[in-house]
Amino acid sequence: MKDHISEIRQILSADTRLLRHQVLRPNQSPEELIYPGDDSNDSVHFGLFYKGALHGIASIYKEPMENEINDHSWRLRGMATSEETRGMGFGRELMNACIEHIRSKKGKVFWCNARTTAEKFYEKFGMKRTGEVFYPEGLGEHIVMRMDL
Repeated sequence: MKDHISEIRQILSADTRLLRHQVLRPNQSPEELIYPGDDSNDSVHFGLFYKGALHGIASIYKEPMENEINDHSWRLRGMATSEETRGMGFGRELMNACIEHIRSKKGKVFWCNARTTAEKFYEKFGMKRTGEVFYPEGLGEHIVMRMDL
């Protein structure tokens, strides 16, 4: 039984930027927190609200993996939960919302560039590492993870 009440709903891309800055990219300017595709018609941004405040975000984009031609692929970007709610299961709730949305749109592939420190989290959903570790400028070790839906 949950000891907290949270709500997930779609939000605007602009609403994701404060948590993107605080949790994921504290050294980047506000302009750098606007991701390509943020305002595409197919893109969806989820916000998780706890006690009336935004404490989690996840954005998904209809986008194929590199070197792939597939219009049924969706990419996860900018998933984060606030420091004070970490460990409360909100990341799991956001992932489930993303997967449910992608399945409702007949998506076949779900993928992301993940920090290596989050690999075990994504594995719990059936995602698997593909390729080698890479280092986006200023963001640390990353890997590509994917799953077929």
